[in-house]
Amino acid sequence: MFSIRECKLTRLINTVLVCVLLMGAMMSVVNADIYRWVDDKGRVHFGDKAETQKQPNKPVEKVEVKIADSQWQRFDISVTSIDVSITAEETQRIIRDVNNVYAFYDEVMYFDFYKTVPVSITILKDKAGYNRYLQKVIGKTYGSSRGVYLLKTNEIVVYMRSNRNGTFETIKHETSHAIVDSIAEYTPGWLNEGLAEQMEKIERNEGRLVIHRHQENQQIIKNKSTMLALRKMLDLHNAQWRKNNISSNSYLQAQAGELLFYLLSSSPRKSFVVRILQEYKRGSRTRSLYLVRDNYIGDIGGMETGWEIWLRQKNSEPIAF
Repeated sequence: MFSIRECKLTRLINTVLVCVLLMGAMMSVVNADIYRWVDDKGRVHFGDKAETQKQPNKPVEKVEVKIADSQWQRFDISVTSIDVSITAEETQRIIRDVNNVYAFYDEVMYFDFYKTVPVSITILKDKAGYNRYLQKVIGKTYGSSRGVYLLKTNEIVVYMRSNRNGTFETIKHETSHAIVDSIAEYTPGWLNEGLAEQMEKIERNEGRLVIHRHQENQQIIKNKSTMLALRKMLDLHNAQWRKNNISSNSYLQAQAGELLFYLLSSSPRKSFVVRILQEYKRGSRTRSLYLVRDNYIGDIGGMETGWEIWLRQKNSEPIAF
């Protein structure tokens, strides 16, 4: 029989071995290479695998990029541009941005990913090309949308706007939808969209994830007379949410974004977001208004009061995690 000391030593050795294996795996993905190739239709692809077997007659170019700001590299990320040029630096930024969104959900929301949520990103030349692509792939377009996540194909589709930075922010927005829609599918619209709005402004600064306040949303909701009552917004079914958001010309989306910035800006309120998002991750279909009553200190009345006070303060300090 093993003695207690021998058992402890065995567990210690096993723990060390696991850590060594994990460190080795992490190092292998952190040092993963990025490749660029052009297919038979002239489309430019970026990815972390050399696609030599798929394109035997097409040269594969290794792209030298540095991704020092993020070590989150365990997901398969591919970028395809159609009729528009994407530089290696822009590809580096896209990969870094996507990794930051994944890190937020893992490190801040404690999603603890148990499966890969692949990100296949397609960037079209302009809005017309974007609409044609969506019509071909899903048989419809999405009006004034700047991008969309297609759950059926795990694909993010955007078009390159004159404000290229805005296009890259849209990719982060849709990456958030890719994660939430894949892992917590019953998340209500206000929470799903509000988090996606925050991800547009996420970055990593000195090793910490930071979210800057969304200036566009801040400007949109200046006219509080058109703001939907908080408890009414929280109680909207997803179909109602989408309908109201379209009819309000995305005003509701901006309001949800500002609400999430408010909730994430303090530890107690952030903990509330984590708790209810975990409920939806576990498959709950409970209407969020009831979860507020069970999990928010002060109930919905306390949330409404704090929200009104915060709006008057006009605080634009970034949130660091």
